[in-house]
Amino acid sequence: MVIRQTPGSSAAAPLGTPVDGPRPAGATQSRHHPARSAGKEDSCGNSDSHDARSAMWLMAPALALYAVFSLLPIAATFWLSFNSSAGFNAASSFVGLDNYVATAADPIVWQSLWHTFLWLIYHVVLAGGLGLALALAISRLKVTQVFFRTAFFLPHLVSLAVVGVIWANIYDPFYGLLNTALTELGLGAFTQGWLSDPALVLFSVNVASSWQGFGLYMLLFIAGLQNIDHSLYDAAEVDGASSWQKLVYVTLPGLREVTTFVISLAMINGLKGFATVFVMTNGGPFYQSELITTYIYRLAFQSQDHGRAAVLCILLSLLAIAITLVFNRWRARLSR
Repeated sequence: MVIRQTPGSSAAAPLGTPVDGPRPAGATQSRHHPARSAGKEDSCGNSDSHDARSAMWLMAPALALYAVFSLLPIAATFWLSFNSSAGFNAASSFVGLDNYVATAADPIVWQSLWHTFLWLIYHVVLAGGLGLALALAISRLKVTQVFFRTAFFLPHLVSLAVVGVIWANIYDPFYGLLNTALTELGLGAFTQGWLSDPALVLFSVNVASSWQGFGLYMLLFIAGLQNIDHSLYDAAEVDGASSWQKLVYVTLPGLREVTTFVISLAMINGLKGFATVFVMTNGGPFYQSELITTYIYRLAFQSQDHGRAAVLCILLSLLAIAITLVFNRWRARLSR
């Protein structure tokens, strides 16, 4: 046995005994193995890198599709906006900002932008307002609520092109349902050329579009009404509040977040008015129902002016982004 002398101690301790003294009962001596720890770290690192590579391979098809169907068209749109092209097979030439200058100088562009703004306002008021009114009425029903919810939502399942055909026949000045009903009711003085009067055409077409969209907003408002704490109505009843006061001070504040979401959704959906306008009026008469989307189609596929059409596509995208950012900030401010 090898004996060693510890400082400050009169006794010798066998080699291998801790210098600081004997370990407590049950204690074990921990030993650090640098090579083993390094092996574990290498193993973990290899595993993480392998998982990352596997994830990238799994995401590759989706990323490729996104690049082909989203990023590539966006890049092509920007490229077209700086080039002059008279068709898909025609040669193009770089023109710089000429397309942007020509677009800014086109009076129809500003007219279509104004019509698009009015279209959004009409859609929010008509579709959103009708959805709220029906939600308030249907939420009071007990037995027939499911039936009416389904019935009023059905128009939303119809495509906008079909809606345009239906309402074009309703608005027919000679055989349409609307003028015929007014005549039969003795209100023949109110019959109109709903799609030929420049003062009425944009509103008339928007009624058709709003009829298709109000069912979705109605369901959103009904869901919001169901989330309002019923004890608030009980407290208002105890305080002697009337039905109108309950609506103003309990229901509408409780629907604040849903209302902001519906408005933002209606604004975005309002930008999709191309199909209804194209089927019913094709932007007429005299560009009085021309939207920015229908004018893009006219420039790209009728005038073969792809450069200016690309400029308007960029403008429309920026408009949609601006609307989304404004309403998201508004919703965030209201939720504080």
